[in-house]
Amino acid sequence: MSEKKRVIVLEELAPEGLELLRREGLEVDAGAGWDADELLRRMPGCHGLIAGPAHAVTAELLRAGGDLQVVGRTGVSVSNIDVAEATRRGVVVANTPRSNAISAAEQALALVLACAQDLAGANADLRAGRWLPDTWAGSGVELRGRTLGIVGRGAVAALLTEDALALGMKVLDDPGRVYGEADFILVDLPDGAASRGLIGDHEFAQMKDGVRVISLAPPGVIDAAAWARAIDSGKVAASAAAVYPGDAPAAGPLARHDGVLLAPHLEESTVDAQRRAGLMVAEQVAEVLRGEFASNAVNVPLALVDDAGELMPHLGLCTQLGRLIVGLADGPVDAVTVSYGGSFAYFDTRILTLGVLGGMLADQVEGRVNYVNAQALADERGLTAHETKQSDLPDFPRLITVSTHGPRGGVSVSGTSLGPGHKPRLVRVFGEDIDIDPEPHMLFLRYVDAPGVGGAVGTMLGEWRINIGHMSVGRGISEHEAVMALTLDEPLDATQLHQLVERCGLASGKGVEL
Repeated sequence: MSEKKRVIVLEELAPEGLELLRREGLEVDAGAGWDADELLRRMPGCHGLIAGPAHAVTAELLRAGGDLQVVGRTGVSVSNIDVAEATRRGVVVANTPRSNAISAAEQALALVLACAQDLAGANADLRAGRWLPDTWAGSGVELRGRTLGIVGRGAVAALLTEDALALGMKVLDDPGRVYGEADFILVDLPDGAASRGLIGDHEFAQMKDGVRVISLAPPGVIDAAAWARAIDSGKVAASAAAVYPGDAPAAGPLARHDGVLLAPHLEESTVDAQRRAGLMVAEQVAEVLRGEFASNAVNVPLALVDDAGELMPHLGLCTQLGRLIVGLADGPVDAVTVSYGGSFAYFDTRILTLGVLGGMLADQVEGRVNYVNAQALADERGLTAHETKQSDLPDFPRLITVSTHGPRGGVSVSGTSLGPGHKPRLVRVFGEDIDIDPEPHMLFLRYVDAPGVGGAVGTMLGEWRINIGHMSVGRGISEHEAVMALTLDEPLDATQLHQLVERCGLASGKGVEL
């Protein structure tokens, strides 16, 4: 029985997420209270790691986890994870980008409603003992019929648009019209060079008098001093701003205005968002440990959400074909052609090509090579792969062929997958038809077809007490040549292989370890 894979959870994950991991047959270690030394000590033998915003996943930690396959992060940001080091080590990094979208959109809607009624100002008056019904009535407006302008696009903006339309508002997201036409302006942009200082005095001057401004953006996207000046002048009637961890709103220019509503910006801002994030990150980790594609992987060089279910079961076969082509070639391989036949022609097969590259590189680099880091490692070594596709394939519903050219001509190997379990099967080598399962120890022989060759090979292997698991012979391309593929219980060494070729009169022999 195979040993359970182990997952370390470094945060208080929702119980539903922990239960999902255990249903998957994974061993779960709760490490939220561990210090850095304890975590490093526990990393060997860990296959999955789930971290929250408070835990740094450093290069040192990743190096300590030699068996680590995936790091899951609740929320959108992965800034506390050394993604570059994870990628070099073939570790998938996955996040939960939409887990908080509903909660964030509802918080945004709450801020819009609060600004419409100027609840921050009324709250300040009441706490100060002031009863000002005329002032409050004169500062509030209704949403229906008014225009919400959204600066920024994403899941939150899309959901807020649905809510605003349901309330009878008009919604604008055209940057050329938002400032001049919107009664409410919501800013939802990430921090970055393109967005920093995006809204300042010039943009506030373009806005309607009495506009209401809501910001979900990090500090710096809106110039806080310009915003305060717009409030002082009466240009902005009400405001709300998200406060990020580490921000100090009490020291900022907006803090002196009672009409500015401050709200915490949290990655999981509700119980429902926490539960959703826990389930999503647990599923991402479980998918990788099942050998499937994590749809929210941030360090995989392609998107495969639609085709993942169809293609991932064939990734192991592609890795074996990559190892085989290197083993069968007469010299170094720096370029291959990967041909996809049958229904493979209708899919984005790049991840399968990454599997081929990973197999080719497996014995050339230290550590894990997989679809996460195969392309980068191949680029470093000048290894290239070219894809071709052919849908009309008479003999196989799906076929993958890897070929290259060596000093002695072309070398190729083809495989397919059988049954609901997608069992790998080798069906062609050196252009000759064979039929054999790929096994850890394989032997491929080329020879002039003649009676007794198979018997001679079997006799010599018997003398060395090496058992043959399976044998398949292909002949047909050339009238006088044949290919024999064998699986062995243990490998031949170089001396044995040389003796086998010489004494049996073979043209060549290649042993390949899968």
